[in-house]
Amino acid sequence: MQHSFPPQRPRRFESGWLGAVAAGVLACWCSGGRPSAADVPEADARELVRVEASVDRALEYLSAQQKTDGSWPQAVSPQPNTGINSLCLLAFMGRGHVPDRGPYRETVGRAIDGLLEARQRTGLLVRTGGNSHGPMYEHALATLALIEASGWTSRPGLREACQQAVDVIVAAQNNEGGWRYQPQPRDADLSVTVMQVVALRAAQNARLKVPQKTLEQARLYVKKCAKPEGGFAYQPGQGVKNAQSAAGALCLQLLGGFDDPDVAKALKSLQKHDYKPQMDAYFHYMNYYSMQAHFQAGEEQWATWHPRVRAQLLETQNADGSWPGWGEERLNGPAKCYSTAMAAITLEVYMHYLPAYQR
Repeated sequence: MQHSFPPQRPRRFESGWLGAVAAGVLACWCSGGRPSAADVPEADARELVRVEASVDRALEYLSAQQKTDGSWPQAVSPQPNTGINSLCLLAFMGRGHVPDRGPYRETVGRAIDGLLEARQRTGLLVRTGGNSHGPMYEHALATLALIEASGWTSRPGLREACQQAVDVIVAAQNNEGGWRYQPQPRDADLSVTVMQVVALRAAQNARLKVPQKTLEQARLYVKKCAKPEGGFAYQPGQGVKNAQSAAGALCLQLLGGFDDPDVAKALKSLQKHDYKPQMDAYFHYMNYYSMQAHFQAGEEQWATWHPRVRAQLLETQNADGSWPGWGEERLNGPAKCYSTAMAAITLEVYMHYLPAYQR
């Protein structure tokens, strides 16, 4: 599989999500998961080696932190948090570690089993009594992680669990087209909405049932959050926030709006800021979505953004493989699993193992 530095202009995907789960990962397995010397300029190839080594240290750290029930320690809730667990699982799959094979097969397998065991009778992928203030955050991330895993394992009931999880998302969409913390169609915000959109696009590609009306209504809600001066707000009528600018841009891209003017304006609004952890209280969240949005935007936008992200993350990784939480330290607890997973999956955009990191 070719690793573009920078990427070519993204294609328009008639079927929705950004490539098949199985096909995307299989291509990397078949090619050894690395670009050839002809694929990548020499300087960029050296940087890719550094990125891979950084991610590998992070995965070693996360593997050592995993509990026997497949969860990871965090400071969000007393019970295992399926959102944090899913981010950690995605970090392993984003490096090409899939269920039932390879050095992390037990780590990945325990994580998948833990997510399935957390499923409630309604299909909500949140452990009962978890005390999370935002179960739809958890649910969307767990839905995405299980869909990604479903191309590589035949665990009984997995596909049914994925479809039921998608149905929960569809039913929770409010009349504006967005989603909020709780699995009921009440209010909405862009922060929760982006996670549902990503999960739904993965579901659509996996041939799960996703109403087209749901996606169109989501697009309309995201557009309501766009600001004329550029960028996106947390909710319609509010001011621009960097994390939401990244989320809004990626949402529109995943919903087919690669050339939507609000995408270009949002990316420009991000680029004008001094890039540092203080640019948003949810820096890791912003970093993850902005990296994907710039990647999907094409050569010029990608070249403007990714060197900042790469340099910052490579320079700030702790000796043990973890990353600081910065403004999101309250989600971490001492283990720093949230921030480490988020930083790893941000760097894994370079690697193209998961469909989200392909064009």
